[in-house]
Amino acid sequence: MKRFKILLLLIMACFFKLSAQNLLTNDNSLVVVNTGVPFTIEGDLSNSGIIRNEGAMRLHGNWANSGDYSSVSGSFYLIGQNQLFAPGESTYSQLSVKSGGVVILSDLHITESLELIDGIVSIVAGSKVLLQSNARISGGDVNSYIDGSLFTTTQGDFTFTIGTEAEYLPVTLKNIRTTDSVGVKAFNSSLNASISSELDAFSETRYWEVMGGSSFEAQSIGLPLLNESFIESEDEAVIAFTTIDDQILNVLGIPEIVGSLESGTINTPGNILAGYYVLGDQSMIGPPITVINVVTSLQDGKHDFLRIDNIEFYENNLVEIFDRQGVKVFEMTRYNNSDRVFKGSANVGSRGVLQTGNYYYTVKLTNSKRESGFVYIKN
Repeated sequence: MKRFKILLLLIMACFFKLSAQNLLTNDNSLVVVNTGVPFTIEGDLSNSGIIRNEGAMRLHGNWANSGDYSSVSGSFYLIGQNQLFAPGESTYSQLSVKSGGVVILSDLHITESLELIDGIVSIVAGSKVLLQSNARISGGDVNSYIDGSLFTTTQGDFTFTIGTEAEYLPVTLKNIRTTDSVGVKAFNSSLNASISSELDAFSETRYWEVMGGSSFEAQSIGLPLLNESFIESEDEAVIAFTTIDDQILNVLGIPEIVGSLESGTINTPGNILAGYYVLGDQSMIGPPITVINVVTSLQDGKHDFLRIDNIEFYENNLVEIFDRQGVKVFEMTRYNNSDRVFKGSANVGSRGVLQTGNYYYTVKLTNSKRESGFVYIKN
């Protein structure tokens, strides 16, 4: 075992390489790894002093940090087998993982990049990985991902390269809007929830938690499909949501499936909030719909709105209307012939009362079932 007992150790030459076997311990000293300097530790590293890393630290063993570690632009590589990483809530500019597996015992903050080359990173004891500002993550796949809570402060689109100890279960959120961080964690168990009338069943093998503050919203969520035998067909595949893990699950908007139920992705638009998300099998498809394709402004009780008979059998529907140039002028989910209807006014683009004439409608009922035609509007 080697110990730093001097007050200050400077590793200055850009070509210099320091290697240490077994356990290297820094007891209350200042260690500075200058820019461009490689610093390789073949064994374990324990720090109770101060380490300033602007070079390239490579660690083959375990890392225990009860002191002060900081890095503005330096890199830290984990390249050993079955490493224990106790960073003491330290901040890393560039962290790369090429390991047979890493266990992290406290919060890990990344300011620039987290590169997952090989090996699963297990986050335990209620800890998390936080990608600060616009820090990026790369390299996630079935052999290299985060098993635990992954957070980001990034706005816009972001893919969370996460999974459980058994499988890779990445989640994509699009158009993230928040003033705080948002995180996602995957679980390989059944969610404690009840189903609504829209669902026949939901997955008993996996679910996801999306964590965010009161300001968090996202435009859509994408979940992986992996041999979903409990879903009878792609038409019945949906994503269900609840804010608390003992509440009733409700179906989100009509999803888009890329690939197959055996190996694909299901994406659902809508107002994505913090809560629990799970794959579901929606209730049986209802009878055919009939669109009464005339809307007038007379308000005489006959054609006051676009009536769609049997639409109530498809609660998770989407109605869209386009003008003769193909420009969308109206869009509404969960159309119900009651308080959610089209009365001849636009709610997309310029809005307002539409001119008299023929318009084109589409009514999406399931993933693949869609009705379309023309509607005459007289205003």
